[in-house]
Amino acid sequence: MSTEDNYSLVKGSVYRVRSAGAGDQGIETEGEFLGYQQFGEETSLSIRIAGKEGPGSVRIIPCSAVLYVDVIRQAPQEKSNNSRKEKVEFYG
Repeated sequence: MSTEDNYSLVKGSVYRVRSAGAGDQGIETEGEFLGYQQFGEETSLSIRIAGKEGPGSVRIIPCSAVLYVDVIRQAPQEKSNNSRKEKVEFYG
């Protein structure tokens, strides 16, 4: 792995997310990451489910329930064009 590898969650990437379930059971979700969203007062992951669980369905997973995330396919991260230099003035 090179120092330029970035494995932050990127929209359009495919991940396998293991999250806490009832009792000792965990829930495994694999699909395309759609982004973060508010779920009550908590931040959650939105995943478009792949496979037999209901193709096209979206699962909302609260971040506090996430146990681990496997990177299946990492989408390229968009570069932001917010690198404008702002003029800073000091008075005094």
